[in-house]
Amino acid sequence: MTAMAIIDTKRNKLVKRRQRLLTQFQDAASEGKRSRLSILFERIQQTNDLLDCLGQIEESGKANEQPGIPRFTVSSLFLYECFKKLTADRDEQFSFITGAEIGGRLVLDQVIDIEHQKRTYVGVTAEPKSTHSALIKLVQFGHRLLAHFHSHPGNGAGSTRPSGIDEAFQRRLESAGHIAVMAIFSRDGFIRFLRLDNQFEIEIFGEGVERHENKVFRLTQVDPSDR
Repeated sequence: MTAMAIIDTKRNKLVKRRQRLLTQFQDAASEGKRSRLSILFERIQQTNDLLDCLGQIEESGKANEQPGIPRFTVSSLFLYECFKKLTADRDEQFSFITGAEIGGRLVLDQVIDIEHQKRTYVGVTAEPKSTHSALIKLVQFGHRLLAHFHSHPGNGAGSTRPSGIDEAFQRRLESAGHIAVMAIFSRDGFIRFLRLDNQFEIEIFGEGVERHENKVFRLTQVDPSDR
């Protein structure tokens, strides 16, 4: 659960608590229970203070966000499905990713399959016409290229480091003004997200993924049969 989601959940609970306290306060007032009124008033004040605190924390978080930085969100379930697809056989695999853009967040949740000109154990080359058609389709539907995912041979976080070809492709995208982030998957469930300018944030929604290092994650429920 994200920090903002936690704040929203807590706020909803506090608002409901305050409503219950106000109802109890009205009942106590109508019954003339002065000692009860004093206790309830104090609890209402405490609840209001907590709500104010949550509001200040939320505003502080927004103020600390860097304007103009792409903020990506991806679900753990989607990452597992992509992992299975990208490591289905011994050769490298490559896909474009798009998704919804909601409240300033770029949601990675849809795979755009690309035909391949060549696939080997150590590399993959997309078919240019297929790539071009995919980009045209995104424009037709009002979507943007948000990411490109591919697999690497080998295990461990080290195997997710980009090759010179990976960096060259990402450089072309960034030079053309694309916001797309690259994600490289290892054979044992490590995932590295990167842009060459390093100007982005990535947030994982859900369970089954742990942070290994900055913008590198590990799928914790990878089964040998998935590889």
